[in-house]
Amino acid sequence: MLRRNANLLGAIAFWGTTTLTMTTTLAQEVVVAPILNRADGSPVEVAADKPMIRIAAVPQEKNDPFKPAPPAEEPKEEAVPAVEQEEKSGETAEGAAPAEDAPAEKSEQEGQSAEPKSDASKTMDIPADSLDPETKEEEPNKPAEPAKPAESVEAETKQPAPLMQDKDAKPIKEGDADAEKKPADSEKSVTEEEPKVEKPLPPEVRALKPRIARVLNYYYKAQPSDATKDDVWETMHGFLPWGVDAQIRTSQFRQPVNTIGWICWNKPCRGHSLFEVKNGKLEAKQGPRVQGHHGQFLAMLAQSFVPPSYEIQVDGQSFTVADLIEFEKETCKPKSELTFKLISLSYYLPADATWTSRDGQEWSLERLLKEEITQKVVGAACGGTHRLTGIAFAVASRKKAGLPMDGAWAKAEEYLNAYHQHSFQIQNRDGSFSTNWFEGRGMDRDIDRRLQTSGHILEFLIYSLPEEELTSPEIVRAVNYITTILEQNSKRDWSIGPKGHALHALVLYDQLVFGTKPGSRTEEILQTSHD
Repeated sequence: MLRRNANLLGAIAFWGTTTLTMTTTLAQEVVVAPILNRADGSPVEVAADKPMIRIAAVPQEKNDPFKPAPPAEEPKEEAVPAVEQEEKSGETAEGAAPAEDAPAEKSEQEGQSAEPKSDASKTMDIPADSLDPETKEEEPNKPAEPAKPAESVEAETKQPAPLMQDKDAKPIKEGDADAEKKPADSEKSVTEEEPKVEKPLPPEVRALKPRIARVLNYYYKAQPSDATKDDVWETMHGFLPWGVDAQIRTSQFRQPVNTIGWICWNKPCRGHSLFEVKNGKLEAKQGPRVQGHHGQFLAMLAQSFVPPSYEIQVDGQSFTVADLIEFEKETCKPKSELTFKLISLSYYLPADATWTSRDGQEWSLERLLKEEITQKVVGAACGGTHRLTGIAFAVASRKKAGLPMDGAWAKAEEYLNAYHQHSFQIQNRDGSFSTNWFEGRGMDRDIDRRLQTSGHILEFLIYSLPEEELTSPEIVRAVNYITTILEQNSKRDWSIGPKGHALHALVLYDQLVFGTKPGSRTEEILQTSHD
């Protein structure tokens, strides 16, 4: 009897121990595994003494495969989110081979793939201190550093001023000429004028509006640049489509800040800053990792409608965009690439402005135009599309001011019309433009090349064509093509230059045809998210 009772008690003890062990194992699978692994199963190193905070994974909606979604993020030291690194397009400095025809320079992060989307059914535990600004542990026996002056602390944490484009911001077009010609004291009141009857848009154009909005909203959500990965050239092309709405991630602030403000405050982009001060004057650098062409950054500010009064800070000194305009005026040189100076100065200066360069020569927009017309288009930066855009800006500025279109101006207008016809003559049936730029017909199978050439040429055409021709079948097919390949390849790692100009072409079309106000992308995204 005693032996039987002993066996029974032993069995009970064995069963109890086994059950307790299994329960502990199951509990470890439920509690420990989420701490040691991300929601997608990838390992996370966690110190045992750090408090934990649980974050629910955000489910991905699957109703619309192209519905705007957050950009895929890659793991980064101390769990700070980072955007995917994009390749640099390959625009080169003046005097180099054709800019985007050269092989794209590879980034240091090339080959890294984006982190898979989180599983909606899982949660993720991460160290609570990873959500706060990084702090360095003090070394033992190390003397404490003296406290920084309040002014120094404020300078390090202060963000660039809020950026707003000009209140009357609108892409420069010759269609505004009539308004400029009318005197302010016109005898007829506004109420006496005949109302302008707008022609309804064709169905195929109206059908583009929601698709363009969806594409732009999607890419805008994925747009923040990364100041630790993208140099100035890449960051410039990243903000080109979005202008004053563009944002950039930095190591200094937890939240993204305004991209144009970051560059204008001479903050580093991949260790490079754009501005310097010489002899008390503001100057913009030109070369690798900064701007590829003289006047390129100012041209992008002009296309973003940034006012001349916006602040630029360099080495503790305060300047404005107006000082950058003066620098570009003073550094004009004959027989050099003046493409981007022509774009920016046509926007910022009166159409009949004159000035003296540092070498004592007299300049005007007309002289800039003559210099550009005498230089070749084929073989210029990005197939010559930027040179043609500069000529288009100058012509539009002249017409808007109501000045005579004679001499070099008449020749420039004929020049643009010839390239309009040529572009459509070599346009492909699918709506794309020639992958050989303006040299002749071309339909390369490489989709990156197609986006590069079609995006640049469409951007030039939208800038230079009369607004009533933006709904022509040729332009509609081109817009549809760009929209489609960006829509169907939304996860593709596009090169930053071609993607920036293609998206910018769609933004311009959205503004000029559908009336979307420049600088309203953030507001539109917020409105869409609440609908």
